[in-house]
Amino acid sequence: MTTTRTRSDRRRLAVAAVIGHLVVIAGAALLREPTLWFAVGLMGPGLCLCVGTAAVLRKAVGRPGSGAGDLDERELLWRDRAHYSAFQGICLLMAVDLAYGLYAAGQPDSGSLLAAMTAALLVFGTSLPALWLAWRLPDDDPDDFTDFEGVTPA
Repeated sequence: MTTTRTRSDRRRLAVAAVIGHLVVIAGAALLREPTLWFAVGLMGPGLCLCVGTAAVLRKAVGRPGSGAGDLDERELLWRDRAHYSAFQGICLLMAVDLAYGLYAAGQPDSGSLLAAMTAALLVFGTSLPALWLAWRLPDDDPDDFTDFEGVTPA
């Protein structure tokens, strides 16, 4: 099993997760009758990519949503910064959702269009703390993973 302790590994996963989210958002934007099956075909793999990489990222960045009891001061500071930045990102995503809702209001079946876009943006918003941490956290110190005999894990 490989571990993602370097910043470049976490950034590659973050880029893959963002690509997956953008594919899901594009599928939600195309979710209407002439392009319905194309949109569903986009959303399936995109959802697998963004959820899969987000799960790996949450493990790699150290549980950004965990309680304060098992985190030290540095980890609490990083978590709070990530959540504040993610809150700002979610506000931006909701502004995008509002603009899309105004566009979709003139379309037939506007409720389902808006619901699909809101769901896609909500899934993206929930992964923002892990994405922020994956991009900003420094590399782990290899000495932290050395056991008592001086052997580092592979």
